[in-house]
Amino acid sequence: MVSLLVSTLTLAIAVAAQESSFVTNYVSEPNLHGLLGTVEIGGYDGDDGLYLTTPVGQDSPTPGSMIYDRNGSLVWIGGPLNGTADLQLQEYAGKPVLTFWFGSAVDGHGAGTCFVLDETYSNIAEINSVGGQGADLHECNFPKDTNTSAMITVYNNISPFDLTSVGGPKDGTLIDVWVQEIEIATGAVLFNWSMFDHVSPFDSYAIAGQGVSADLWDAYHMNSIDKGADGSYLISVRHLSTLFKINSNGSIAWRMGGKHSNFTIGDGAEFSWQHHARFDPEDNNHISLFDDTATDFNLTTASDAHSLYISYDTSAWTTTALATYFSAPFKNYTTSQGSSQRFADGSGVVGWGSNPWVTEHNSEGDVTFSLSLGDGSLSNGPVASYRSFKVPAGGWVGNPTVPPSIALQNGTVYFSWNGKTAVRSWDVIGDDNKLIKAVDRADFETSLSIVSANVTVVAAVAKDASGQALGKSATLSVKDGEVVSTGEIY
Repeated sequence: MVSLLVSTLTLAIAVAAQESSFVTNYVSEPNLHGLLGTVEIGGYDGDDGLYLTTPVGQDSPTPGSMIYDRNGSLVWIGGPLNGTADLQLQEYAGKPVLTFWFGSAVDGHGAGTCFVLDETYSNIAEINSVGGQGADLHECNFPKDTNTSAMITVYNNISPFDLTSVGGPKDGTLIDVWVQEIEIATGAVLFNWSMFDHVSPFDSYAIAGQGVSADLWDAYHMNSIDKGADGSYLISVRHLSTLFKINSNGSIAWRMGGKHSNFTIGDGAEFSWQHHARFDPEDNNHISLFDDTATDFNLTTASDAHSLYISYDTSAWTTTALATYFSAPFKNYTTSQGSSQRFADGSGVVGWGSNPWVTEHNSEGDVTFSLSLGDGSLSNGPVASYRSFKVPAGGWVGNPTVPPSIALQNGTVYFSWNGKTAVRSWDVIGDDNKLIKAVDRADFETSLSIVSANVTVVAAVAKDASGQALGKSATLSVKDGEVVSTGEIY
């Protein structure tokens, strides 16, 4: 397995987060730390969907992958890895998997690995770049038609490069970006495409030093790749405010937005500093994207960020806005990151990137659910999540290989089961497995006072919505909290 590196910046953020009032700690899982999720609009309404996030920032504990339910309750904390990004549900070889990026932050992008987890949260595959600086944090997307390969962004420095025309030194460095499609099982490169080989960096809206150091020019900043039914690639290039369609032979089919757009952009279909462009799988002439409208070094186009759904016509060479989704109850521009997930019925989920919000929308664009990660009133600051997604009910069934956790403290028993998605209630049992009390799952960790229970041992049995027992924690001695017998999975 590739060495898992943790950046100094990530560690500093994690230490600061321990002082945040939004960090949740657990008696039964002392090595895990969660981030408080607050439901601002909506709430649990029978929808057992899950929300996939990777919170990072000064208010976020040991930044990593976290899955929430519709109550704002954590279901899985993917510690102890710090600095993960882009947690999402995909299919690999016909089976549902979780994927995420992990590595080190490098000059506004990343150098690391895309990891693939099965339903037990075990690592079953790793995706690395061939050449370049390593798999970048911005993209790890499995084509849906085959789900045996991964499209990744790969950053690569070109130096020396004359940056004097953009305010940098003559012997500076240009940051190129590649599209690579990698066969997961073998690591073979199926497609490799360089921005610099095909597009002038001088089409960029960023100058040297913006976003990174004065001698580095992040002219392109590619942040998403998708694959069309015809084998073409849709890429989002943030610092050009442009989407490109790349033919399978490497030629550019068209450019949308930016300085040399092939399209006349329709009213309301404009975008800038965008993220997460995706073909509509039902109609590749429709595209969804997240329009940040801003970046931390350029606010000239800043307005409320939004999810945008557009159509394009390559006969008339026009684009049309079909739907626009705004956040609620909080709004602002987004200086970085963001995602737009669209479902077949026209509803969707938006991750607001550097703003700590996840919202769900109906087909009319109305916000039906809003979740804040930490303090939702503070935008572009304490907490960000690179992307955020919803997994519809039953789409991910987590079955960890360890039984439930339990701890006893001051007469109260605490119990949890990290990643077990089916848990809805607990039976707290004592001597001879007799029931002390049945309790609903309250949060990531549930607790019960047993001071008056008159028992010598205690354990907790997790149950699903039908009352079926799923697993039992270790049995503890009430006298000293020591383990009397180990737990088990049913």
